[in-house]
Amino acid sequence: MKYHPKLPDDSVNIPKENFFLQMLKLLSILAMLSFLLYGALKVALYFVIDNLPPSYEKKLTQLISIDMDIDNLRSSAYLDKITETIASCAKLPYDIKIFIIPDQTPNAFALPGGTIYITQGMLKSLKNQNELVSIIGHEMGHFKNRDHLKGFGTKLLFSLLSLSLGEGYGTILNTTLNISNIKYSQSAELEADAFSLDVMQCAYGNVRDATTLFQRMDDGEEWSYFFTTHPAFKKRLDEMQKRIVSKGYNTEASVIPLKEKF
Repeated sequence: MKYHPKLPDDSVNIPKENFFLQMLKLLSILAMLSFLLYGALKVALYFVIDNLPPSYEKKLTQLISIDMDIDNLRSSAYLDKITETIASCAKLPYDIKIFIIPDQTPNAFALPGGTIYITQGMLKSLKNQNELVSIIGHEMGHFKNRDHLKGFGTKLLFSLLSLSLGEGYGTILNTTLNISNIKYSQSAELEADAFSLDVMQCAYGNVRDATTLFQRMDDGEEWSYFFTTHPAFKKRLDEMQKRIVSKGYNTEASVIPLKEKF
């Protein structure tokens, strides 16, 4: 038999599967592997943070830079007394300090290790001490769950994965994981709200006006909170009301007036 060489046809270099379909499959596999890796690292990270000694948590706080005028911070014996009362129920592994920031924007936040910051604008927006207790209790909830350290650690994982995948894939993954982390952050806020109710009931025997500040701040635009770290006020109010009912917390006590003007 005589061999007759034959040139390949024109389709030899054309893939049998659509190019864009191939890319979609590769990206799907990459995303799945990245999520698995990210999930495993996140579980390990949270385990370490949950078991971190309080002394190490305070040391980590020194590495965190915040943009504010610390020279103008001031303390308040009134706030210190309220914080001490709530802390007896929160059972945190360290003492809590609270400072007032001379800023008119309503806000309150906390840093790992036991320091709470509340703006003068937030204090001026309060109608009574009950609302103040609710805010301080919420920030203590973040201490209890170590949400701050978990947030910082998650951002670090984020950056490492994005860099390892390169600019193109990293951007895609970063966007996807960012949505996931936003949902975690919103969940952490709801847990802090629940903790606030628990310590308020424990310390004062009631949760009167624990939700009134949120009621005033509710703008009714739930859709606008989808990509924010905090859930919509309506959702927070609904979840807090569910906990009040399920736990049988007292809401009929007298309101405690603010005993200091801010």
